[in-house]
Amino acid sequence: MNELLTARNFIPGIEDFEELISEKVIYIDKTSYLEDLIRSSHVALILRPRRFGKTLTMSMISCFLEMNYQNPEDRSRPERLFKGLDVSRNKKFCDEYMGRFPVISISFKDVEGDTFEDAVDMIVGIFAELAARFEFLAKKEELDTVFLRRIRDCNNGIVPVFNSDGTFVRSIAALIKLFVRNLAICLNQAFNKAPILLIDEYDVPLQKAQAAGYYDRMLRIIRGILSSALKTNSSISKAFVTGCLRIAHQSIFTGVNNFDEYGVNDKIYSGFIGLTKDETVSLLKMHGMENRLPDVIEWYDGYNFGGTGMLCPWSVLKFMSRALHPENDPTAFQPENYWVNSSGNDIIEICMKHPGGKDLDRLQNLMEGKTEEIDLREFTSYPDITSNTDFDTFATLMLHTGYLTVVKDAVPSEKNRAVVRIPNKEILECFSEKVKTLFSESNPEWRGMSQELRDSLFDGNAAKVSEIINKMLQAFISVRDFGSEGFYHGFITGVLGITAGSSKELKSNRESGNGYFDLAIMDERISAAVIMEFKISERIKASVRKKECIEALNQIERNDYDSEFQDDYDTIKKFGIVFFKKTCVVMEKNQLDKTSE
Repeated sequence: MNELLTARNFIPGIEDFEELISEKVIYIDKTSYLEDLIRSSHVALILRPRRFGKTLTMSMISCFLEMNYQNPEDRSRPERLFKGLDVSRNKKFCDEYMGRFPVISISFKDVEGDTFEDAVDMIVGIFAELAARFEFLAKKEELDTVFLRRIRDCNNGIVPVFNSDGTFVRSIAALIKLFVRNLAICLNQAFNKAPILLIDEYDVPLQKAQAAGYYDRMLRIIRGILSSALKTNSSISKAFVTGCLRIAHQSIFTGVNNFDEYGVNDKIYSGFIGLTKDETVSLLKMHGMENRLPDVIEWYDGYNFGGTGMLCPWSVLKFMSRALHPENDPTAFQPENYWVNSSGNDIIEICMKHPGGKDLDRLQNLMEGKTEEIDLREFTSYPDITSNTDFDTFATLMLHTGYLTVVKDAVPSEKNRAVVRIPNKEILECFSEKVKTLFSESNPEWRGMSQELRDSLFDGNAAKVSEIINKMLQAFISVRDFGSEGFYHGFITGVLGITAGSSKELKSNRESGNGYFDLAIMDERISAAVIMEFKISERIKASVRKKECIEALNQIERNDYDSEFQDDYDTIKKFGIVFFKKTCVVMEKNQLDKTSE
């Protein structure tokens, strides 16, 4: 920790290190990692979930290393920015590296587009900004800097990037792929020192491209940029790359030697990106919020990076900034889910729509706070996430993107497997919000099944009612345990409530006759009512559950539950429904009467 932590200035989301320090915004000092990282790595890929501070980390590295191009001996900028931070006490290392290198810093975090052309235009724009930043190189006659002008001309529309048929202009494709390499060569020649390359969120363009349907074309671009820049390139001193997902070395970093990877399961640099528990405790204490530690732990803790417990800095700092607002009481302000609004949760939605019953059971276990052992998948390409994707692929993706974490000290049954769980309450809420959306009227498929169930109940079709409820139970994910009558009661009430014209059409736990029926649904248009009695069975045997159905129907008759409806409705259907885990048996009164004859 350092003196900057006494500042009561929280602005979560600042990703520019110089801006953060200049504005005296809270910064958790991670500079002690710099010497080992920079000295020991030639090309390093650091993988962390979103919202953990990868972009700020890359900005910090850039600010530390980058020279003053107009006056290379002037190191006043990094000296000012890193004053008082841990690394400043390492004089030998600072003398050797601080402000000593040209730096090429690129972030792909915002590269996306509905089409390949749109995404490429964004990459061209990023390179054009670099060209403008290093425009001074064009004044050096000994350097070949035509590529700097050409990329800016592409960005300004002077030079077309694509042919009329949508194909790449061949020379421009080469210009994009070789841009970083050519810039590195020029910087090396200009300053007699090979630059350091920083590439932030290398996999975002691939993720977006997979979702939009142009993955293969984007892969060729990203692979071309990385391979040309890093493969046996003496004009690059070192390179640091960040992302969420590891895509096989041979697919992206083709031919790159001396390549090191540090993922969420690696002990090395495990505390480098994100907040450790000790850092979080100190931060809370410095702002008089130590009583909020249990809340912060419950909501934002739980990540395990290589054995180090970590918290999401975005969420912790967002919570503290809100709690410390003058209009709020920091001792009582309630934690919220800040993760859900920071990016999409499409992977959860697709996983919940997965048709496999066993896979849904595994997801249900996770939502109940249990653990699951998974195969850790290695991706040769960014996976095409569909409803046919297997659970272990989903789970590996969710592990890398922060929706799951490896359970500390849990020993998997085999190599290349891991025991995982949902890390905290904030992420559980992300799952819960998707449950609310998927199993509600906003989902046309679920609404259709709800309407079909309602129609079958009024038709008195017990077989169809059983078929629909069983199908819905198999698909349903809940944050509550299955097993209580209250759960099933709430489930059926919620399903039928989707298609109810008004709250008056549903009556739950109402007194009628000599007792209280579980649920009734009415339709004045057809002058019909349906009474349902629910039971929970502890037996899997179908014959036992049928007897329990008969008992439920007899209970309706014995207690005259239909007395409330006899004067107002011409038709009254009566159903006994017995649940066993994610299955049910259904009988209707007329079916029972026929059985008795």
